[in-house]
Amino acid sequence: MNNSTVHICTWIHCDFTGEESNYPQVGRISSSPEFQEVYWRCAIVYFASSIRNNPQANHILFTNINQNKIPNTGKFKTQDFLVDKNVKIVTLPFTYQPPKNYFQKWRNQFYLFDIMKYLSNNSGLYDSLILLDSDCVWIDSVDKIVADLEKYGVLTYEIDYPPAHKIIGLSRLEMQTIYEELDNKSLEELPKYFGGEWFAASGREIRKIAAEIDSTWEWSLRKFAHNQPKFNESSYNLSYIYHKLGYDAGTGNPYIRRIWTTLFRNNNASSEDFKLHIWHMLAEKKYGIKRLFKEVSNPESLFWKLPPGKPFAEYAGRYLGIPKRTPLKLSLDLFDAVKSRLRKKI
Repeated sequence: MNNSTVHICTWIHCDFTGEESNYPQVGRISSSPEFQEVYWRCAIVYFASSIRNNPQANHILFTNINQNKIPNTGKFKTQDFLVDKNVKIVTLPFTYQPPKNYFQKWRNQFYLFDIMKYLSNNSGLYDSLILLDSDCVWIDSVDKIVADLEKYGVLTYEIDYPPAHKIIGLSRLEMQTIYEELDNKSLEELPKYFGGEWFAASGREIRKIAAEIDSTWEWSLRKFAHNQPKFNESSYNLSYIYHKLGYDAGTGNPYIRRIWTTLFRNNNASSEDFKLHIWHMLAEKKYGIKRLFKEVSNPESLFWKLPPGKPFAEYAGRYLGIPKRTPLKLSLDLFDAVKSRLRKKI
């Protein structure tokens, strides 16, 4: 990689039989082709939306699948698309695999550590590195993010959960107990939780972060072996590393947000989301992102024709339920939800 390059990345780890985990928003067996196709669609939309907004960036897909074995997504030739759009495909093994029964959900999130180690060894000191979950959609350019990375070195996405709220098996109160053990001193305030769907750092700072990964990982494995509280998922390791290295909290919050658009019980989308640069659409993997994928697969669609900025964002918002569901989206979502439930029963 060259110095002063912007690298926009995502990843897909495909579970094999015997190493499955639970990923609630998809719900199927994680080693199945049907499950993994959901994430390949997400990755295609992720890169396509970034290419529309960041055509000069270097795009990288990390995966444990050999480049020559990347599956087609229906009739869509996934590998051909990635090659045509100059997305670099980096095949990495999953070396930070947690032991069996380590935690019941999101097992492959620790694959992020392999990616961070790679980026720390293959980036220039002044590069900008943005690594996001594949169910994110870009609606604006990376320019302001890069400017803030030059200022802060690392941009963190803080989510201010209540102290006793369980986040992937741990509360911030429990995080405090763990931090005090690791720091060997009392904390004056509760630790902050930083969402793991977002990682943004300079090449210089990722080297510092990568150097801390193994100590937190090995500590967690020891705690697991003794059935004691540990870091259940990679976002906890990173939250502690950010705390230890003293990075400012919430510097990434102007750019990304977890946006929930579930059908009946959880919807926090608003018109304010158009001020963001990236939407993390957790509940849209099988709904709006799936339909945007069809638009991406058509080179004559509005996805490729609309200018970036407000027109593109409003277009994407109609598919994703931002600022709110349209009647058409509601009917399509209900249809897909019913169809999915019938398939499960069958």
